[in-house]
Amino acid sequence: MSTGRRLYERQCAVCHGLTGAGDGPAAYLLYPKPRDFTQNEFRLVSTSSMEATDEDLFLTITRGMPGSSMPSWETLNPHERWALVSYIRSLTNDPNAPIESDALIQVPQETPNTPQSIGRGRALFSQACASCHGLQGKGDGQQVMTDNAGVPITPRDLTAGIFKGSSSSHDLYNRLIAGLPGSPMPSYAGVYPDEQVWDLIHYVQSLVPPGVEERVRLRPRTIQAHRIRGDLPGEPTAEAWKRVQPVRLVLTPLWWRDHRVEGVAVKALHNGKTLAVHLAWDDPTRDHATLRPQSFSDGVAVQFSTDDDPPFFGMGEAASVVQIWHWKASWQEDATQWRDIETAYPHAAVDWYEAQRDYRYGEPFEVSQSTTASQDPQFMGGWGADNPLSDPRRRSAAEEALATGLGTLTSRPPALQCVDAKGLWQDGRWQVVLLRQMSPNEPGDLKLKPGQSVSVAFAVWDGHAGDRNGQKNVSIWNILELER
Repeated sequence: MSTGRRLYERQCAVCHGLTGAGDGPAAYLLYPKPRDFTQNEFRLVSTSSMEATDEDLFLTITRGMPGSSMPSWETLNPHERWALVSYIRSLTNDPNAPIESDALIQVPQETPNTPQSIGRGRALFSQACASCHGLQGKGDGQQVMTDNAGVPITPRDLTAGIFKGSSSSHDLYNRLIAGLPGSPMPSYAGVYPDEQVWDLIHYVQSLVPPGVEERVRLRPRTIQAHRIRGDLPGEPTAEAWKRVQPVRLVLTPLWWRDHRVEGVAVKALHNGKTLAVHLAWDDPTRDHATLRPQSFSDGVAVQFSTDDDPPFFGMGEAASVVQIWHWKASWQEDATQWRDIETAYPHAAVDWYEAQRDYRYGEPFEVSQSTTASQDPQFMGGWGADNPLSDPRRRSAAEEALATGLGTLTSRPPALQCVDAKGLWQDGRWQVVLLRQMSPNEPGDLKLKPGQSVSVAFAVWDGHAGDRNGQKNVSIWNILELER
């Protein structure tokens, strides 16, 4: 139990809460909402009583829950995952209630998956499923739904390959017979004979394009940072980057939406002194301004942990600091020419303030002439306090920050901001390069060396979708290996 509790408090409580009530500090950022374990009601079950077995919980922990921020925890060994199952059981209202053996769903022999079976399944789907999932299974049927807690919920787009369990025949049979407890998805036990259930399953499987299901699963990958001689390429389109094979990492939005940044392609190089990371992702709109309240910037970040046992992938924890390199499209524009209110509203009516150092009282005055850089920083709170977010003399498009958990992001002082970055948007795709020296700037700073392996995670912000701060698309921890 101690192992399960330790793992739960470190990796799960930030979303599910210390007592398992689904009220962790990150819960307000997440949709679908984290499961409330205290209700002993789980979505993926293999019983006719709609109760989850220990094996159901183990499988969910192992595979994660696609279509949500719940990742796969297959990086934990089986002993650790079973320990988590045991601890989660202790958080339910009825942890010791046995599940009757006759409640287990017995999956019968599958009938042949033929065009005829798919055709019969299509007719059944139009009768039983299309009202919610739509005639083509795109989730465009009934949209006004809630779960048992009253939280809005939408039907799944089956063609996207995002199944809470999987599209395997065994899993789909359990979903149809058991339903999804706590959701509008009903049980079809006794409604159709097994032959028709298999026909329906075969039609659902025919809706899933080959390979798409694997493309949306959060799984850890290894990225090789190849060693080269000479200077590293800072231009995203440099020839050296074209010779590096990218590693595609799956991303998931913390607040789920179907139209999202699905993944990021990562490349890395180093020369023994500097590390360069190349990131590319699809984004049909270029969002690079944050001057208006309704405007948000595209961006991407790399998070590093040198711990052998890295902390929670969402911003670290109190005892384990993570370092973050964050490129922002709006900062890149500012590095070329600082933009502020006078840029967005050049003809606004404003007053004159004595903090403006290049104005003489009585002369004509226009807001376009009242630039931030012309002000005395003593009267500009953020700039005067050396906040890099407010400094009009910004030279880099990237921010270097530290974090020890949610809400602890701390930008490093200007003198220690050492990340250079450049982004290019072209033909609906961003390419960004981030570079930084591998040696530390101060005690406790990130220290990298050839032959080392570190944990890395990634985040992408889509300004057009309103992403900002904690609303973003994230990966889980991956491994970055720096070639000797």
